[in-house]
Amino acid sequence: MDRRLAEAVIATFRNTKANVHAGQLAAFSYQAWLGIYDWLDASGLALYFLDRVRALGLETSIPARVLERLEENASDNRGKTDQMFAEFVKINLAFQEKQLSYANIKGFSLIPDVCSDPALRCQFDLDFLVAHEDLPHCETILERHQYVAVGTGTNVREFKAGCALIPSIRDMYKAKPQRSVEIHFAEIVVDGRISRQSDSLLRTRLRGWSGVEFPALSNCDTFLELALHLFKHLKSEWTRASWILEYVNFVSFHREDEALWSDVQERILLQKETRIAVGVATLIADKSFGISSLPKQLADVVDELPQAVRLWVDRYAGDVLFASFPGTKRYLMLRGALSSDEKRIGLLLPLHKPPRIAVKSANESVVLSLKRRGSEISYLLFRLRFHFTQGVSYMMEAPRWKRMIASLQN
Repeated sequence: MDRRLAEAVIATFRNTKANVHAGQLAAFSYQAWLGIYDWLDASGLALYFLDRVRALGLETSIPARVLERLEENASDNRGKTDQMFAEFVKINLAFQEKQLSYANIKGFSLIPDVCSDPALRCQFDLDFLVAHEDLPHCETILERHQYVAVGTGTNVREFKAGCALIPSIRDMYKAKPQRSVEIHFAEIVVDGRISRQSDSLLRTRLRGWSGVEFPALSNCDTFLELALHLFKHLKSEWTRASWILEYVNFVSFHREDEALWSDVQERILLQKETRIAVGVATLIADKSFGISSLPKQLADVVDELPQAVRLWVDRYAGDVLFASFPGTKRYLMLRGALSSDEKRIGLLLPLHKPPRIAVKSANESVVLSLKRRGSEISYLLFRLRFHFTQGVSYMMEAPRWKRMIASLQN
């Protein structure tokens, strides 16, 4: 991948002067553009970039075949978004019919705060926050719509439907039979007991899109969800660049909402981990895409970040932004900067199998079963290659990082 071209793409989001970008983009050959296709798609920036090209009138600055591909992707993604919205409406109506205590999170609930059109987003699943007491009803509803539980985490349960085979990355923008739903618990339950109670569902509000109303989080809870989601991924292998851009867009959309930022400041006053999450998310967002009129409350949280954490953002933000899927292991340095006691060997060389990516369907044929197993083996080999190459890269970079940390302490 030609990183200079990728940087020129990112620059279109930082500066609105078309004449600055026209010459920079036009200088790259069609072959160079071919080389960043995978990054554009995996980062979630492809359709956002097309929107910027149109807004700035830069169509003639990129090869016609590149523009044609982006526009075809945009057309396909609009069809996929319409399909997902129909599923979104169907599940919401089912939840409301049973009078579940829930809220929509991420996805369609972020419109128009993170972008004006949901068809610009690279969305693969639907996310709901549900009261723990309503989980059995929620699961029953999803099962009735042919969803199967495929994974459970500390505070999330994943359901899939129509997923006997993995959709090809080449078809990521096309409508497809595979469907995915994530149910996030409003309470954290340990050994059958609620260990932490969330009051987010007490602050929900009705939002609307395309004539449909649905419950969503408050603006403050939505912002904190964006920050915590971004921070969680920064502490893991893969962070989609579009999540960073959407964080910037949300802050910019609400830049004059002083009540919101005061609410955020009050909510995170005594929450150290959340303050760090907001600080890191804000710093990497500003460094990557630029945040105009950064609210003072956020600037103050950034200023409080530990030196080692700020150093990680300064040194590795570009590695995160321009990484190829499935990411890098640079996040291990961040985890070390956050907690020197954390054991990271299990993350460097995990011994467990990767999560299931294909679900056995009812009455599965022999041919379909073989294809599904082949997909799972291919994914396993893909993950093994990632752990080996990125593990070597981490071991080469770790001494340099240790020297940088040592220089802070001198």
